[in-house]
Amino acid sequence: MNTAEIISESGLTEADALDAIEVAIARTLTHALKINVTVRIKDQMQILVYAPSGAPTALSFTDIDRKLRRHVQHQVELELQMRKTLNEAGKLKELRGYTAPGEITRISGNGSLIVTLEIADHYRRLILSGICPLRFQPIHERSSYLLGTVKEFHVTSVVPVMIDHRSSRVRVQLSRSSKQLPQLLLMERSRIYGIVCLKRIPGAFSSIVTPTRIPKDIINSVGKELQEHLYVSVQEAHH
Repeated sequence: MNTAEIISESGLTEADALDAIEVAIARTLTHALKINVTVRIKDQMQILVYAPSGAPTALSFTDIDRKLRRHVQHQVELELQMRKTLNEAGKLKELRGYTAPGEITRISGNGSLIVTLEIADHYRRLILSGICPLRFQPIHERSSYLLGTVKEFHVTSVVPVMIDHRSSRVRVQLSRSSKQLPQLLLMERSRIYGIVCLKRIPGAFSSIVTPTRIPKDIINSVGKELQEHLYVSVQEAHH
């Protein structure tokens, strides 16, 4: 196993990659050999096997049979990929609670929308894939989605997920039916903060309270985006 090459290709820091490799090898060998195993990689790999009695003994990686070595290498690849996914999810978590325009690129067999999100700020431009499950789609929209259509989505969660125990990726979950979507769109378009959606029935109406007047064209644009009426009232100031 060429650890230097694995570390350089992992996309992780050296310390994180080394820890991932040590953890994956120790966990896999402990499970396979049914005995405690520790692994330390410094200048070279040191594998110690702890028998129930007696001093620990060293085990060379090349002494492990070929089938188990392949299994260990696969587990190392999975652990490195999971660490990378966790890092990406950690960086992308800041997107949670925001809205983003997304193009519907696929509609899966269970009705989920697969959406390509393009998110830009002052420092970077991200192209991400998100999913809007059927339960987070307003009922009145479900039969009308067309591929290539761009709609506004509420990013409700960003989490790492394992797929069939073979790979991992970041899952960006989206909603078109959340109560927060109209208030977030109004805040982003008007730059007025403190707007709250008290009640929403997707496709029918949203009841909105705002600390100051929102321009009518912005209310209309959000209502058109969501295909519902927005009842907007200005919150009375208490003295």
